[in-house]
Amino acid sequence: MTVTCPEGHRSEATDYCDTCGSPIGAAPAPSGMPSPTPADLVAVDPGGESAADGSGATQTCPHCGGINVVDALFCEECGYDFTTGTPPMGSEPEAPDEPSDVVESDEPEVEPEPEVSSLDLAPAPDTHEVDGADAALPDESESLLDLPEPDAEHEPEADADPEPEPQPDPEPQPDPEPEPQPDPEPEPSAPPARKPRHTPPSRALSETWVVEIWVDPDWYAVQATEEACPSPGVPEIVRLTRSAALIGRPSGSLGVRPEVDSGADSAVSRRHAQLTSDGQRWWIEDLGSSNGTFVGQVGEPVPSSPITSGQRVEIDRDDRIYVGAWTRLVLRQATPAEERNEG
Repeated sequence: MTVTCPEGHRSEATDYCDTCGSPIGAAPAPSGMPSPTPADLVAVDPGGESAADGSGATQTCPHCGGINVVDALFCEECGYDFTTGTPPMGSEPEAPDEPSDVVESDEPEVEPEPEVSSLDLAPAPDTHEVDGADAALPDESESLLDLPEPDAEHEPEADADPEPEPQPDPEPQPDPEPEPQPDPEPEPSAPPARKPRHTPPSRALSETWVVEIWVDPDWYAVQATEEACPSPGVPEIVRLTRSAALIGRPSGSLGVRPEVDSGADSAVSRRHAQLTSDGQRWWIEDLGSSNGTFVGQVGEPVPSSPITSGQRVEIDRDDRIYVGAWTRLVLRQATPAEERNEG
């Protein structure tokens, strides 16, 4: 039995071609080979001879090389149509690589000559007459863009805008009566702005200042002291007469006589803190007290961190000073009655 390999060789082996060694089976036909027509199909018997009567004869698929019966309409391996010679769908052979006609040569390449425009081929007269004299035309090598520009005298003048005809004055029209406008709605009053921080109370000048000494139960509630808190009542008013005022508890043996006497609060040190002023501002300074000096603002929770000892802190208009176990101090301007020392 002989078969045809995908390259077109006749081979007695059915697995690989005896001539080129290509595998024989469902391999596609070589690219570029024309599909045979039904007239080109030849039945081959197992002995390798053609059988015209068709008894026991076979035919080889030209597409895949498969063996089929001689009267088969389609190849059982790839579906090739023996009647019309149509290969199976999706298995169009690729076009063989066309041999390149380019032959390498040792001769140098010749650059193509530049194209010549029709303007360069047009013959030009040698001379032309300008103002009665012969003048030579520009050389062919010169560009058309280098030709002299035409005189401005020969350019057509643009039409001047015609003067507008005078129009008669329009008749005066009476002014329309203004439409009545509705009264604007009053804008809602904005809520009062919160007082800014760091506003010294001495900005509104005053000759007299006073310090209020309060018993503050809220301050007492956060202090770890076993001393009983006095009942809160009317504050004690201390009138300041100097630019420096000592806050503390008096001591005859030590000669300590504070201007702001907080002797009722045993948690206040002898020399606790000091108020100072330059005539425009006020400061508070802790003098190394045992329990510290605290500064907070009205409307806020009581402070929890003392000011730094030995460092002056400017007092704001809404600031409150906390010392001892329950004492709260308020620095403010004196009322007219307090200024007259009537209070």
